[in-house]
Amino acid sequence: MNRSHHRPRALLINPWIYDFKAFDFWNKPVGLLVVARVLTDLGFRSELIDCMDRQSPHCVTNTKTDKWGRGKYLYEEVEKPPIFKHIPRRYKRYGIPHSVFKIALRDVETPDFIFITSSMTYWYPGVFEAIRIVRQTFPRAKIILGGVYASLCMDHALMNSGADMVLSGPIEENIPELIAATGLPQKANARIYDIVPEYSLYQRMNYGVVITSRGCPFDCTYCATRILSGKFSPLPVDIAIKQIEAIEKKTPNIAFFDDALLYNKSFPTLLTRLIDQKHKINLHASNGLHCRYITPVIADLMYKANFQTIYLSLETTNPAIQKQTGGKVDTGEFIDSVRILTKAGFLPAQIHTYILYGMPGQGHEEIIDSINLCHDLGVKPHLCEFSPIPHTAEYEKTGFDEMTDPLYHNNLFYTWYYPEPRIALYKRIKTLLKESNL
Repeated sequence: MNRSHHRPRALLINPWIYDFKAFDFWNKPVGLLVVARVLTDLGFRSELIDCMDRQSPHCVTNTKTDKWGRGKYLYEEVEKPPIFKHIPRRYKRYGIPHSVFKIALRDVETPDFIFITSSMTYWYPGVFEAIRIVRQTFPRAKIILGGVYASLCMDHALMNSGADMVLSGPIEENIPELIAATGLPQKANARIYDIVPEYSLYQRMNYGVVITSRGCPFDCTYCATRILSGKFSPLPVDIAIKQIEAIEKKTPNIAFFDDALLYNKSFPTLLTRLIDQKHKINLHASNGLHCRYITPVIADLMYKANFQTIYLSLETTNPAIQKQTGGKVDTGEFIDSVRILTKAGFLPAQIHTYILYGMPGQGHEEIIDSINLCHDLGVKPHLCEFSPIPHTAEYEKTGFDEMTDPLYHNNLFYTWYYPEPRIALYKRIKTLLKESNL
């Protein structure tokens, strides 16, 4: 490649989801968009194909969207892998159709590099499929894979994905290696803390995603945040504001994706600036908030900044399990947080609660108790089916190891069908959830 006369080209791909169920719950590939901004700063001309974009210019999905930008994905039913053959559910490829993806590739100028992200470990079939197709289409391009699956199952990705390079770990740690892979000069101060995701690659958006910090101060036994993002570190408030302003040009719906949003001591400052600047936006706390950090001051600022939906982490009402899994929350803190939020002006219908189900050794009665507590408080419970995540303490209890096919991590498969079906319990809990959400 003659670098003096050739401006390098990059193709960025967010691949399909292969699963029994999937929903567009404010999902944007932020890490991939950070890579895009790094490439822009390096002089690349970049194109994005987001297979999960319901506003994709390549495909009009015509799926319903709620007032906050969320909605159902388009899907095509596909053959189930042998591991799932006994599950009486349809297995699907969510996102734009295969045929549309291939047509979109025809309009792409031949890239020098192809960057593919990955999310849930058990969604790797979509990653592999995208790599296979782009390899056939652009055989000379260097394919670089990163993201959650690549980080948690690196050996599996190296052996099976077909990518030329697999990047593991936080994106900010991989920026030097990413730049080195392009063969272009390294910028001395290239850090994620100075980078705003490249939302300009989207023609239209129903929502955008903001991250004001990385990592989490807790070390819950079922969570991989410490592995994926390292120690907790906040971003400068100015960078968070720039993220919001970039999204605000396209949509008023903005979801915070921090793992520990309220632990950030700069969060009140950010809210105050948004209030003072009178941004016309709808804010959403989509990841479970830490209840113990919800104070009257924080609740009041969130209300004034126009938060529309708030998700709290309860996980379970069992005090023994709460303590064993990391001490993230206790039931009293959860009840207090609901009281503080409603006193600040939030309606109970705006408050949602995550309840974890399916951890090794976890009893179903505590799940029912947790749902009933939410029902008593008037808030909406949501079941988080446990997914065994490699390198976590809970994963070790499953008997799986690094060589286990990541398809076994599938939350529906593991929680309800492995090692044996628990259909009666599934129906009982689902009925209770439905009744509590009326």
